[in-house]
Amino acid sequence: MGEGIATLAIEEQLQQISLKLLDETRVLYEFLSNTSNSNVNAMQIYSKVNGIKNDIEVSKYRLGEYIFKIREGLLDKDLYVEILNNLEKVSQNLDAATYRLSVILSKQMNIDNVINRLLIVICEKIITSITYFIETLRLLSVNPKNSYENARNVIKLEQEIDELYRSLELALFEKKLADFSYIMLLKDIADRLEDSEDLLKSSADNITYIAYERM
Repeated sequence: MGEGIATLAIEEQLQQISLKLLDETRVLYEFLSNTSNSNVNAMQIYSKVNGIKNDIEVSKYRLGEYIFKIREGLLDKDLYVEILNNLEKVSQNLDAATYRLSVILSKQMNIDNVINRLLIVICEKIITSITYFIETLRLLSVNPKNSYENARNVIKLEQEIDELYRSLELALFEKKLADFSYIMLLKDIADRLEDSEDLLKSSADNITYIAYERM
């Protein structure tokens, strides 16, 4: 198998994993947007996210095995593997964030409106970031220059999410809430989302290296 066909196959599978990641993020976004709805079944929503996460892990191991089998002569194999591992970690972060949110709501704790809104905006930006990332992968073999530009958009979003994260952290600790476990659960949700964008940014950096080789 030629390297060109192999890289196309790898990039297509990375796109498919990223699309699943987009679905997982959208479920969390809808969950955050409906925290005040008493009819929401928190554990049922978590189960859906967990199912997507498990599916991503299976896809990750299959693609990892494929890369390992054809690694000889595959120029960017290390970059592809790092991207693959990063996407799995993002999925695991989203799963963990959703579980913590489900715990908060199952214990009938009310999430502060300001903090909830900041989490929603961060989630919206992660959805945008993943959408750009999918485009970087789609265009990588077709139009490397446009792929590079989409990757740069992911990198810019990481800076915006960092600013939102700092605002959320400040808002959280200014509340001076008595329930320390509640504070830590919300802080961990924010940490998981912020780390997810860091991982997407790292993956976008890797795409820029591959795209630059092809321009």
